[in-house]
Amino acid sequence: MNARVRMGTVVVLLLLSTASNSFAQQADSAGTTTVEVPVSIETAAPLVTPAQPVTPAPVVTPAPTTGALPGRGAIGGQVGVTSFLAQDDYSKGALPRMSFSGHFRYVVNKSVRWQVSPYFTWSAYKVDAPAPFTDLNFPADQTKDHYLTQIVGASGQVQWTFGTGKWKYHAGAGPALYRVVVQNRRKVLKDPVSFKLHQGTYLGATAEIGVERFLKGLPNTSLEWTAAYQGAFATDDDRFPSGFNASVHAAELRFGAHYYYDFKKPKKPAEPKKP
Repeated sequence: MNARVRMGTVVVLLLLSTASNSFAQQADSAGTTTVEVPVSIETAAPLVTPAQPVTPAPVVTPAPTTGALPGRGAIGGQVGVTSFLAQDDYSKGALPRMSFSGHFRYVVNKSVRWQVSPYFTWSAYKVDAPAPFTDLNFPADQTKDHYLTQIVGASGQVQWTFGTGKWKYHAGAGPALYRVVVQNRRKVLKDPVSFKLHQGTYLGATAEIGVERFLKGLPNTSLEWTAAYQGAFATDDDRFPSGFNASVHAAELRFGAHYYYDFKKPKKPAEPKKP
């Protein structure tokens, strides 16, 4: 009997152990839940759009604001060497001397500008150049050793310009008004026939060609080289029958500088009214 009881006890224990393991497995399977979440391609790996090539903005060259532009003025001057080439007593034995020319310019357009120029030059004479007549003030002087001819006045020109960049070329011509004075020993010469002093104001003409170079660091400033002609129509048969009665013609080479500026000041923007 005891043997049966023991056998039955062992069987019961085996059944209880098997049932306990079964319940434990069911509890584990019931408490743990695996959830499968669908993965989107867009959320997993976003697509990257390739960068489009950027077209550079066009380079806009600003309009020039310096130099000899239309609507601008210029002021300057030159010094040079003048030689009287003609005529008669004015040029016989004449020696080269300095000349001075001032300039005021206005640029009309790319091809045309006008210029007004005060002017002065003079000429001395060789020691052995014969005098055309006897000077009443200094009758012992038989040569033009102490003679001087002075020309002072002003001219106006219309000039045609061309060239690009820092180089500018021009050619111009126009009328002039000159005062011509002949002196001996710093005293105005007197004609021995008419007894008129040898001085007077006469119409004339001028012409020139030149080239100017604008400076890199000072774009409104230019250096200029000029070859010019000056003529004074000084013939007067009634006043000067004895001599120095002809037109005066002079050629010269000059060098100088000019400064260009805005002829009209730009208008200032209107200030806002105060409340």
